[in-house]
Amino acid sequence: MMPNPAHVIRASLITRSIKCGKPNCRCATGEGHKSLYLSSYYNGKTQLDSVPKSYQDKVSQCIKDYEEITTLLAELSCINLELFRRREIDL
Repeated sequence: MMPNPAHVIRASLITRSIKCGKPNCRCATGEGHKSLYLSSYYNGKTQLDSVPKSYQDKVSQCIKDYEEITTLLAELSCINLELFRRREIDL
């Protein structure tokens, strides 16, 4: 079954470690604070959007749905191309 196209996102989830700048924070001498971001590339620009933990599973599913729809469209295109070559498709 094809995922709902209304819930697809073409992007990637990335984790960034950022130092907050506070001199007494644990991140000053060690690893930074980890945050989850949605990385997307549209109109020649990469954008990062912060993803709250409560949205992580939903956003991951939207990315998976995009990949699934893309795969299905590629398969459909191959089938239609073969049908066209056989002249078995009505365009």
